[in-house]
Amino acid sequence: MKSAIGCFVAFISVFYIIGFAILGSAIRSTWRSTVAAHWPTTQGSVTDLDLKEHPDSDATTYGVHVRYAYTVDGVAHEGSRLAFGYGASSGRRQHDEIYQKLKRAKTVSVRYNPANPKMSCLSYGMNNSIWFKLIFSMIWLGFCVGFTWIMWLFSGSDDVLLKNLLVQ
Repeated sequence: MKSAIGCFVAFISVFYIIGFAILGSAIRSTWRSTVAAHWPTTQGSVTDLDLKEHPDSDATTYGVHVRYAYTVDGVAHEGSRLAFGYGASSGRRQHDEIYQKLKRAKTVSVRYNPANPKMSCLSYGMNNSIWFKLIFSMIWLGFCVGFTWIMWLFSGSDDVLLKNLLVQ
């Protein structure tokens, strides 16, 4: 019995680690994207722009890949972050709208970290990629807790059947 419990703990621990890693990533992206709203801005120019299509066996995902140049205190920098937490998804329309807006732009407003001007982004806020990771990680961890509780509940002996079994 002890080895079965040990195996279960090792097994479920992997799932908890994955869930907390995704949650941690989402929280970090939330924090960074929120802080970026208060960063100073400078004018920049888009140097490379592409709407990438990533087909696989289940679905196709789309994502905007951008590179931009900007200057802070006379020092030239290059960035490629659209927004903290931003990632490809199946909603082509939303990514295409971002792509088209950047394609038409003569200049872009680049938000940069005043403590580290190499860290930059073009947009900020709670985007769908962050929301997805937050909600997914909570559901994942909820499943882990529920599965752990079920395994704990049913790992003990079932004395009810034995106690209520009447024999002569």
